[in-house]
Amino acid sequence: MGRGMGRRWRGASGWAFALTLLLSVAFALTPAGTVIRNQAVAEASGERYLSNVAETRVQAVCRPLLFPDGTPEAPALRASAAPGGWVHLPYRLKNGGNAPYTFALSHVLHGTSSWVPEAVRFYLDVNANALSDPGEPEVSEVALGMGEEVALVLALKVPATASGSLFITPVATCPGGEEDGENYARVEASGILEPSLFLAKAASPAALLPGERATFTLTLRNLGTGEARGPILLSDPLAGLEGLRYVPGSARAPKGILEFFDGAAWRTEEPPSVLGVRLRLERLLPGEEATLSFQVEALPTASPGPRENRALAEGPGGPAEGVAVLEVLPLYRHHLGPGGNPKALPGGEGSGDDLQEARGLAGQPYCFRHTLLNEGTAQDRYRIRVEGAPGRLLTLQGTPLPEPVPLGPGESLDFLACFDAKEAGVLEATLVAASLGGGGENRTRDRLEVLPAEALVLRKEADPAPGTTLKAGDLFTYALVVENRFAPLPNARVEDRLPPWVEFLEASGGSYDPESHAVVFLLDPLPLGETRLWVRVRVKADTPDDTLLQNRFTLTSESTPNPLVSNEVRHPVLSVNLALSKEVAPKEAAPGDLLTYTLKVTNPASTPLEVRLEDTPNPRLAYLEGSARGGRCGGSLNPLEPVREGASLRWTLTLGPKESFCLEYRMRVLPGAPATLVNVAEAQGLSAQGAATARVQARAQVRVRLGPLGLERGVLLGRVYLDVNEDGRYDPGNDVPLPGARVVLANGWQTLTDREGRYAFRDLEPGVWQVMLDPASAPFPPLPHPEALGEGYRHGVRVQGLSVSDFPLKAPKGFLEAYRETTLRFGPLTLEKRLLPLKEGFRVVLLLRSQEPLEDLTVRDPQPDGTEKTFHFALFSGEEVLEYALEEPYMSDPEVRWRYP
Repeated sequence: MGRGMGRRWRGASGWAFALTLLLSVAFALTPAGTVIRNQAVAEASGERYLSNVAETRVQAVCRPLLFPDGTPEAPALRASAAPGGWVHLPYRLKNGGNAPYTFALSHVLHGTSSWVPEAVRFYLDVNANALSDPGEPEVSEVALGMGEEVALVLALKVPATASGSLFITPVATCPGGEEDGENYARVEASGILEPSLFLAKAASPAALLPGERATFTLTLRNLGTGEARGPILLSDPLAGLEGLRYVPGSARAPKGILEFFDGAAWRTEEPPSVLGVRLRLERLLPGEEATLSFQVEALPTASPGPRENRALAEGPGGPAEGVAVLEVLPLYRHHLGPGGNPKALPGGEGSGDDLQEARGLAGQPYCFRHTLLNEGTAQDRYRIRVEGAPGRLLTLQGTPLPEPVPLGPGESLDFLACFDAKEAGVLEATLVAASLGGGGENRTRDRLEVLPAEALVLRKEADPAPGTTLKAGDLFTYALVVENRFAPLPNARVEDRLPPWVEFLEASGGSYDPESHAVVFLLDPLPLGETRLWVRVRVKADTPDDTLLQNRFTLTSESTPNPLVSNEVRHPVLSVNLALSKEVAPKEAAPGDLLTYTLKVTNPASTPLEVRLEDTPNPRLAYLEGSARGGRCGGSLNPLEPVREGASLRWTLTLGPKESFCLEYRMRVLPGAPATLVNVAEAQGLSAQGAATARVQARAQVRVRLGPLGLERGVLLGRVYLDVNEDGRYDPGNDVPLPGARVVLANGWQTLTDREGRYAFRDLEPGVWQVMLDPASAPFPPLPHPEALGEGYRHGVRVQGLSVSDFPLKAPKGFLEAYRETTLRFGPLTLEKRLLPLKEGFRVVLLLRSQEPLEDLTVRDPQPDGTEKTFHFALFSGEEVLEYALEEPYMSDPEVRWRYP
């Protein structure tokens, strides 16, 4: 294949286009053995995800390029020679493959040839003068590296009897058989001495970028046997060089006279605007050559593509035409910078002018505007990525920026880089625009100082305070408070959507929209500092009981497009109160008598209520354990023991709408009771939404008959026990009562504790008594006690009516608890089983650990009744704890199974 030398190209524009395509392919060749790696990148929700890497290894391709090209019908070279003489034909061979190759050289004669040469030889034309000079080696093959090129001379001997035309082509062949063999030359054998002009034109380099220079070299040779007498004109009109300009003063010619065309005439002085270059020769001897060279420069705006330039040699032995194709490569150049300033002027790339800074608020997006400019000469596509922080690329309309971004020469695009800062701090990001055409990358930077969300706080308040139970018809006020320590907010909008069960009355400057039932405040701007707004409303008359009024407000602005939401305030609505009554029987009693109290509570509301009943009895009343019974009034009453909280008795129950509940319990009148015992009960209802009724009270009064022992005599009670948790109080089920302990009174009375560790002394004179615990019967050290005397085995007790003095003793530390444990190990799985005693029942704990994932894992644990506890995992890995309860101790060995893939 050729680059456009000789008359082969006369009238062959289609061949010139084919040559351009081949040159483009040649430039794009990748060296053999190169590994091309490709990896896809996807972005979702600010995160980058990478695919696996695909690798392609470039295979070796052999392609010989021998030129000039020619066919028998349109030979590339023409020469004439006298019979018995030698003819020298100049050729060039280039390795157009992507690896080093050795090319074999041969020749082919066309069948229309009139004669056969006596000898055909190839020489390396070291000095490129189209002759086989002494010292230039004869070759039959040439080794060339990738892209390497050499000059050759095909020398042939014309027989003495030759007459007519010879059509011969050199052939360059790859080791694999690929060849270039259409490079025909025509040689005329004639005894007449005639000149034959041959013109070769070449461009170096053959491709250039805008702003670069190339040199055209025109070489005119006389391949004939006779002298070419002048004038001989070698002209280049500089046609077909759009986007290129002649470089002033660059024309050179070792021989002949240089002339220049200014658009009107040829002259020897170079004009300011050169439109053509010409070399005038007076003669050219056989084998002699003349050269003309000049430079052109690609303009910055030169569009990419081939430029075909033709030169013409006129005179004896002519005409001869030479063609050279110069490829203007696409210039891929782009700039990415702040909006409206893609070149970041005046500082430029990487300067402070290439950095945008702003302040943002945590939880709010902030968008920087950027401009991407294609300053190249070709259509290009760009991929834009964000480094350093997750970001979103959007059009100015807010839609995702398409990838890649196409831009023609000189076109620009404005877009947004948006960042969602979740936390306070400094966010720094670099935007990188990468050219897919090979124009490299260009960067710009964004810096966002993110203030904490607390710099802009919304607070909702209410009067009465949130949580207060309201009634239908109540008036109350919402307060909307904005504390702005961020920045003035342009076009701020504060919106308060009211609960459906309130009526709007008035607001501090806002507008009420009945359709949306919302109050809107427009502030432009919302200033720094505290802004307070208010809305006054009324609870609707038909609001159902147990309605929960929930309210909050929102704020948006240009700087905070994500709505900011205030705290929520809640007001339950309940328009009724509980009805509570209390009765006692008998109405008169003496110390030691039992009193029966009856409470009746009624829920008049239309919604269920959780009712809390509380009775705080007089200190001279003692609740009789197990005596409380409750149920629906008029129905059967069931045991319902209270919860003791200090001196109070509490019951919690649920009453449906309009339901009544009755509660009975008994108390004993203790010695020292006053003449009148007043007992107060209290009730309060709570709805599911948190509405609370007012606390209602009911009283019952008993007159106490004081007999002769009512105030004069006393009773001393107490308990001896091991205080396990050492809290000074007897805890049934935890502390251990001590039966059979001897307790002695100062007057000599003594008694033994019963099986519950209790003792009692009755009919005592009121006053201070000493009571002692016999250490021999209770060999445990006493714990500190407010009535303790000496070592603590004696107490000083004031007896008045009923008095109590317990003896808490230090429990021994040697308590014994037992449990079982078993361990199963198989392959990567370890299973530990433990049986732990609890206060009530037992707990089984299974601990599983695996060093690798196990598929279809099943654990079966036998139970006392013959069944199994089964646990299944589709895929198990790591560690897992399984638990279940047992009523009785039972230890078994579990079974495990799993499946390998």
